[in-house]
Amino acid sequence: MSKIELPEFKTYEEEATFWDSLDTGDFMEDDGNWFTFETPNKRAVRVAILPEVANQLAHRARTQGVSLETLVNVFLVEHIHETAQVTEESA
Repeated sequence: MSKIELPEFKTYEEEATFWDSLDTGDFMEDDGNWFTFETPNKRAVRVAILPEVANQLAHRARTQGVSLETLVNVFLVEHIHETAQVTEESA
């Protein structure tokens, strides 16, 4: 793992350019665990969504400050829980 050597900056713009172009990957310890995560099925699933629905979801995700994927997953989990409760109540 390398250490970041900071040059002396003459201007704010020069410093901003330095930080914007710095690849921090060279300075991170790679123990093999920092970039992994567990998922139940170990894979993601792609689903086609109608363009007009995707546009509405994307707009809603932006206004809520979350990714489109997060919003869709929350909607799906909520729907699954709601329909499971209705199914249990009618049984």
